[in-house]
Amino acid sequence: MTIVVVRPEPDCSQLVDQLAQQGLSAIPCPLLSFAPGQGLPSLANLFASLPTDSVLVAVSPRAVAFAHQALQHQSGRWPSDCHYVAVGQRTANEWQAVSEQPILTPTREDSEGMLALAPFSAVTGTQVVILRGESGRDMMGQTLQAQGAQVHYCETYRRQWAIEPLVSQVVSWPHDAIDTVVITSGQQLAYFDQLITLSGQHWLRQCRILVPSKRIQDQATALGFDTITTVDSVANDALVNTLIRLSKTGLSDD
Repeated sequence: MTIVVVRPEPDCSQLVDQLAQQGLSAIPCPLLSFAPGQGLPSLANLFASLPTDSVLVAVSPRAVAFAHQALQHQSGRWPSDCHYVAVGQRTANEWQAVSEQPILTPTREDSEGMLALAPFSAVTGTQVVILRGESGRDMMGQTLQAQGAQVHYCETYRRQWAIEPLVSQVVSWPHDAIDTVVITSGQQLAYFDQLITLSGQHWLRQCRILVPSKRIQDQATALGFDTITTVDSVANDALVNTLIRLSKTGLSDD
């Protein structure tokens, strides 16, 4: 098994290192980096204006990290009278460490899972702040708005894509016996598909692809990938455990 890891740094290199420790060969393919988002300058003032029992939502550890850095620069603080909802356990752990507030997480690590949590059971008039990257998914915010919530999107970071420099690297992949690809977001999958097309490596569609949700699984199917494993998590440990299992079963899910 030789694996291509498509996720941002530093998680990309960390996952490659973890796989190497398990005797699995992996090639890093970080398609993007990140910079501070346009919503950060007003973040402290936004938090200060929130009424009690507002809801803060973080969609990733990166959203938390950029927001926390901005609050420190603005001498702001994480509100102590709001509900905190994180998309996954890793985001919750990192958020709790910097905010010192209790964090709720869903069993299903996506927008649909978060909407099932108690703070969203009756949201008419509730202020909800969603910490995310630019052009994030709108499904959660639209659902909450339809239910009467007042939703504020806060762009805490923006993506900087790097595809062209990787095209020459991809050309060598047929000689590396690539058979598995890890992709951790729908946007990365779309750009990775573009990278494949630019380099003419259509054989990569025959690889197994690991994705973190049913939504991205459906996206991969639509793009022509036939063998897809849904991990239900973007955490490196979960990805490593799945890849170890697949390596021992000959890339079979049975």
